[in-house]
Amino acid sequence: MSTASSIVGTWYGYVAWGCSGAPVQNASTTWTFKADGSWSYEFGGGRWIQVEGLVAWNFKNAANLVYTANVTLNALDGIMGYPVSGSSPGTGCFYAVRQKPAGAAAEHAAAKEHDLSLGPHK
Repeated sequence: MSTASSIVGTWYGYVAWGCSGAPVQNASTTWTFKADGSWSYEFGGGRWIQVEGLVAWNFKNAANLVYTANVTLNALDGIMGYPVSGSSPGTGCFYAVRQKPAGAAAEHAAAKEHDLSLGPHK
């Protein structure tokens, strides 16, 4: 795999649970992927795997939640959900863009809010 398509780094995610309405972004949808196969965000993290242009990651703090995406140079385009019965809303869509160079992060700074990565605010 070329380093250009590796997801190692920080990404701003835009999440739409239920795949309806405009996707939303806040501090809980800023994800940092490390070369050791771990990843983190404001409320926790988990493990990730990548094979060429496909990536998947799980959450230690949300049993059975899985995100999967197609990877391009600076973008992820994917789906997420709980592949078990009984979870609501169950599934959704997202995209993410690679973090810009230092100094650009301020425009994405957000106060602590609901963890959008786990589901919609109730």
